[in-house]
Amino acid sequence: MRIKVLYIGHAYIPTINRKKLHFLGTCPAIDLTVLVPCRWPHYLQYLATERSQDQDFSLIIRPTFFEGFEARYVFRALFRIVRRIAPNIIHVEQGSEALSYTQSILAKQFFAPGAKMLFFTWWNLERKSKPYWRLVERFNLAHSDYAIAGNHDALKILRQKGFDKPIKVLPQLGVDTGMYRSFDVSDLKRKLRLEGFVIGFAGRFLEQKGLLALLEAFALLEGPRTLLLVGRGDLKEALVKLACSLGVGEQVRFVGTVPHEEVPRYMNCMDVMVLPSQTMPHWKEQFGHVLIEAMACETPVIGSDSGEIPNVIGDAGLIFREGDVDDLAQKLQLLMNSPSLRAELAVKGRQRVLEKYTHRRIAEETYRVYQELMSGE
Repeated sequence: MRIKVLYIGHAYIPTINRKKLHFLGTCPAIDLTVLVPCRWPHYLQYLATERSQDQDFSLIIRPTFFEGFEARYVFRALFRIVRRIAPNIIHVEQGSEALSYTQSILAKQFFAPGAKMLFFTWWNLERKSKPYWRLVERFNLAHSDYAIAGNHDALKILRQKGFDKPIKVLPQLGVDTGMYRSFDVSDLKRKLRLEGFVIGFAGRFLEQKGLLALLEAFALLEGPRTLLLVGRGDLKEALVKLACSLGVGEQVRFVGTVPHEEVPRYMNCMDVMVLPSQTMPHWKEQFGHVLIEAMACETPVIGSDSGEIPNVIGDAGLIFREGDVDDLAQKLQLLMNSPSLRAELAVKGRQRVLEKYTHRRIAEETYRVYQELMSGE
């Protein structure tokens, strides 16, 4: 029997995020259809869905109402799509409070009553939702057969809410280990004037990313070193001022957001990549995808103990207490002084990604979820 899967989510608007889907579409006896919105707000503009000639799955692009609001948006033609496809599994990547998931459940009840319902969630903090959203979530959870949680805290929260169906902890996206690998970038290092031990960060310059603590720790280190910060955000001005006040302004290099395909070059410039995230009242690190990108490049990583970071790194990197400048400085100094430890972590990091975080591995684990769902019939 072939398994017809309708896979719904706005994360697959850009083609770069569809590599997992290609592997999933090649799994035995899978007929995969992927439904995505026509467009999605991205910074100050709209990101239009990229069309491609996908051989491993069918891509359906449809307009939505309330685009840009992950919990609120719904598709204009979802009921017709479900009726035409008659899926065995409907997999929605929008969380347990999402109206698009509610819409999918209703479409299933009318046109595919035997289909299994599966949702994905990143949400890893307890929160008090408004009464109508609690009703939506209660309905969604009651009509779900399985959940995929992007982190261990999300699993715990679902259990606390009374969800007693199976849950799999699995990230949404993997990493392309052909693109993210170790290679020589001597020319780029010269261009950026990177000298001594290179400590790096890539991502958004926001308060919760812990960059002020990273800069303070950097200033405590002994020995020639450079701090490479790749990205953009509202915190940049504060970072520039702090670097000057700490007397390390000449040792900090700022690089704006770079194209996705260029990120591995900057990862390879770093002797260590740091993700110093700090938990906030309404946020903590849900995964830290930049970690597996660095690990795939054989760049050692240091992460805080915020959210899912310790589970992502495992024994393939170092963990410090979030917000603890002295602890971070000690971990950085340790790596600066120990080439052998850096080499050991580089090997462990790459191996961990190959075992757990490639697009193929995540597709295989998703396929196992589908098999488990269908075997319960």
